[in-house]
Amino acid sequence: AFGAPQPCTGNGDVILSYGAPEYFGLGLSVMAFLLVVQFVGSPFIKNCSVALALFFGFIVAGLSSYTAEGASESVGFVTSDRIDEADTFTFLWVTTFKLGFYPPAFIPLLICYIITTVESIGDIGASCDVSGPPTE
Repeated sequence: AFGAPQPCTGNGDVILSYGAPEYFGLGLSVMAFLLVVQFVGSPFIKNCSVALALFFGFIVAGLSSYTAEGASESVGFVTSDRIDEADTFTFLWVTTFKLGFYPPAFIPLLICYIITTVESIGDIGASCDVSGPPTE
């Protein structure tokens, strides 16, 4: 029905609605880890902070479990079912795409090209003015 809570599936055996406190807590742990890395990490680690935070969230979800009300068994947020069912080796590029050009897109692309060229000329000129190399 319209407006009813929508289930969030595809994440292990846990099926909760979008915005459930469990999912909010998991997202909050990812954000907290991201902020910690941004405040105390080295410059290299700060560049990798988003990927590290997402990996941290995956680890937290993998170690966590959920027990529904009235249930005697807890289920995990992460399962390995899809990995276990996958082939050992697969060729990832199984679809070919026809190459072509969409003619009505030529004029907008030409306009974008001219705009970015003029913008680049201005940026390079400003950089040369600030850094002071001789220009002709």
